[in-house]
Amino acid sequence: MKGFALWSAMLLGTMAPLIVQASGQALFQQRCQACHQADASGSETLKAPALAGLSAPYLALQLRHFRDGVRGAAPGDTEGQLMAGMAKGLSDGDITALADYLAAQPTVMAPRPPAPQGFAARGLYSSCSSCHGASAEGFDSLGAPRLAGQHSGYLKAQLVKFRQGLRGTHPDDAHGAQMRAMAIAIPSEATLDTLVQYIGQQGR
Repeated sequence: MKGFALWSAMLLGTMAPLIVQASGQALFQQRCQACHQADASGSETLKAPALAGLSAPYLALQLRHFRDGVRGAAPGDTEGQLMAGMAKGLSDGDITALADYLAAQPTVMAPRPPAPQGFAARGLYSSCSSCHGASAEGFDSLGAPRLAGQHSGYLKAQLVKFRQGLRGTHPDDAHGAQMRAMAIAIPSEATLDTLVQYIGQQGR
């Protein structure tokens, strides 16, 4: 009897990650796939970011922010409001399952944007690298997502939202507030475009 109980416990321990993975996949197919694509590679046209291979802690935090009104509540943030609606009703368990499923998927790199001229963009990125890494690989410990391989249009749209106050103004979004300050410091749209192009060259 003890042997059977031990075997059952071991079996459940082995199956638990598979159950969570299956649950996350089902949630993704139901709620996310239409915009983020079947392989979670995202869509430049829909301004839907690539999610495959991003870190689970970052994904879970952003989903909670959407669900709880920290992100996507500002008037004018059309895509954010859509995401907030999709995240509404997700339990903490749902969010964990979704984040774990997406983090386990192979990264799909977005098309490479045109390379910026010269090396000026490297200097522009230096202020980003302390959190996002020298190659835009991201750091979980700092809550900074991987940027390498992300859609350039999405990156630009988010920087614009930070600059305009559509992101990073909620009192519970500490990381967003940091990003808003960084985005405001970008001197012009041309500089922003060059920075995004440079990030798009990373991780290739």
